[in-house]
Amino acid sequence: MTGTLPFMSTNNLDIALNNDANYIPTPRSALDDWESLIYVLSWLGTFGINIADEAQRIVDLKAQKQEQKDGFSAGLKGGTSLGQTKQKMLKPYNKLLIRKWREGDTDDILWCKRTHLESHVKFDMFIVQDFYKDEYSSLQTLVHELRNNLFDNAKCLPECKGTFILANIDPPINPFKSRIDYASDIMKDLLAVVRAQRDKAIQRINDSK
Repeated sequence: MTGTLPFMSTNNLDIALNNDANYIPTPRSALDDWESLIYVLSWLGTFGINIADEAQRIVDLKAQKQEQKDGFSAGLKGGTSLGQTKQKMLKPYNKLLIRKWREGDTDDILWCKRTHLESHVKFDMFIVQDFYKDEYSSLQTLVHELRNNLFDNAKCLPECKGTFILANIDPPINPFKSRIDYASDIMKDLLAVVRAQRDKAIQRINDSK
């Protein structure tokens, strides 16, 4: 197996898992790289896009825990709870579902990734809502648009959409294999998403000067 588990595409994980002599793998393509990009951006969004943010998240998490303690104590004494903050509530590492992208065996990781990215709603609920800062809203938009264009592209037929391989029906449906026929169009859309978000970021920087 090659690659870092949290960032490996589901297709590459599936290839790594299958030792069946009759198994015909889906050829690796640039779509696997785009999928890996979604995982990298989601990881950065959750834990911080640089060392400073990563360290600050740890500090904020400790402060939040202390605030909740103080608020609970104040509530017992009949005071005002300090735990009711308007700041984004952070989850400790053991409560983050994104940790399942690197914990357990490869089969577990594959299943979790397919489930987390199965739909826009699930991706938001399981992963994107846990992004570290509200200021990461542009990053949230970027990963959502990348996921939507990769897995639910409007130019593709229904059998090309989704993250699960339906092997128990006749004929089997493998969206990863079916998407390869649309790879060129999908990648154009993905690149357009990145360029649009880049232009917006440049505009925000210019507006702040």
